[in-house]
Amino acid sequence: MAMPSLQALLHIARAGLLANQVATDVLANNISNINTNGYKQTRAEFQEMLSRQLQPAAPNSRASGQAEGIWLAATQRLFEQGQIVASDDPWDLAVEGEGFFEVQYSDGQPAYTRSGDFQMDSQGRLVNPDGYLMSPVVTLPPDAEETHINPDGTIMARRRGEIEPRSIATVNLVRFANPSGLEDIGDNLFRPTDSSGGAQVIAAQTNGMGQIIAYAQELSNVDLGQQITDLITAQRAYALMTRALSTADEMLSLANQLRA
Repeated sequence: MAMPSLQALLHIARAGLLANQVATDVLANNISNINTNGYKQTRAEFQEMLSRQLQPAAPNSRASGQAEGIWLAATQRLFEQGQIVASDDPWDLAVEGEGFFEVQYSDGQPAYTRSGDFQMDSQGRLVNPDGYLMSPVVTLPPDAEETHINPDGTIMARRRGEIEPRSIATVNLVRFANPSGLEDIGDNLFRPTDSSGGAQVIAAQTNGMGQIIAYAQELSNVDLGQQITDLITAQRAYALMTRALSTADEMLSLANQLRA
């Protein structure tokens, strides 16, 4: 088997540097969001670069003119369940199981999130921390004195002068055929793509959908120990590729001097 040329080694080292830089960035972003409620970690997925031709090999030459290496195939979002913890805020909502909350983004289009950190605005409407309205819009009556949310998403309220609470709205959940195909638009929000499939609005606790837990928050699903281990591995691989690049460069310089 023909040995790769020095030029090929340079390209292999370069591909390794770029791949491990991306891996480091992805891992660092996961670690930085370990305290972001509802955050779902991402994973860089790489594939082997087989027989990527750098230049045509000369006739009867032993050099293959080809290089191997690595390239970024995709960055996948992992929508595994995060730990659910109790909260003192009645409008902190967590989804246990499948489902997303729907909010109205700044451009008026729907966006979807697993973060249920909601609150009431000045008009009595449920909004997320960035002020995006829950969709459909949920508005509490101004005379509501006692409210709670059932696991099926039904919002119950006892109004002034009434004895028993009654249903005033319902928080539905949304599912996608392939959540990993969702587009990340920032602020812990996602939008559907052709890969994810369209949004399917389904009531909580029906057709396999999860349940809504009030006075609760879903934490990030980032495993800090695993992320640190992967980060060390990526940094060591980056350092190895740096040495390989430096060695190949020195060998090329020496070859050029011998030819001079």
